[in-house]
Amino acid sequence: MRLHIMLAGLLAVSGHAAAQGHAGPQGSAPAAHGPTWSYDGPSGPDYWSRIDAAYATCSTGQQESPIDLAGAISADLGVLDLQWRTLSARVFDTGHAIQVEATPGSNLTMGGRGYALLQFHVHQPSEHLLNGHRYPLEIHFVHTAPDGTLAVVGVFAEPGAANPVLQSVLESVQAAPDAARPTLDMTALLPQGREFFRYEGSLTTPPCSETVDWAILAEPITASDTQIEAFARLHPGNTRPLQPLNRRFLLRSAP
Repeated sequence: MRLHIMLAGLLAVSGHAAAQGHAGPQGSAPAAHGPTWSYDGPSGPDYWSRIDAAYATCSTGQQESPIDLAGAISADLGVLDLQWRTLSARVFDTGHAIQVEATPGSNLTMGGRGYALLQFHVHQPSEHLLNGHRYPLEIHFVHTAPDGTLAVVGVFAEPGAANPVLQSVLESVQAAPDAARPTLDMTALLPQGREFFRYEGSLTTPPCSETVDWAILAEPITASDTQIEAFARLHPGNTRPLQPLNRRFLLRSAP
């Protein structure tokens, strides 16, 4: 039952909706699932907990995401071991975000635990802040452990050189929505530095389940102004407001 709940939440964290339906994490066809939610108006974040009883944590939770990555404590967090393979992956618009499904074989090891990459998706602007600074884009790489625990790696993007993977994703969505399978070199979505922040948090979309181990890379990658503007046109403001840290620890890996 716990695994079922977590995977149901995974559909939400991906913004997984097509005409307010959802697709399975491994690419099953969209199907009607759950009540309508959005990022503004009467179905926006201020009202998520009122839309459905299953979304109550969106307002009552004490370990919610995103947060401002400020005042972190330096700690020995070990290595964030990202073993991502080149993907030939399905790219599609969920209705809440542009998402790319991962083919099997890409993995993350964090804190001695292994996770498999399920998908990644893009938020515009960033959901997390870094010492009060909001980036134009944030990419979330969603992983799951065998017991259903989720780990999400966040990567910021700032204006600069065009990113080849983001370009392929945009071209695929524009050319063949829900059908394109470009070949993506995942290493192009990672900065050179591997310093990261870590904290215990939640999905950033309904049902806001507090089941996520977050790791946010401190160094951003770059995306061109044209790429940033393209994501903004597709899903402007698909960003949940900041949540309080409360009694949690925010850790930063030692240099």
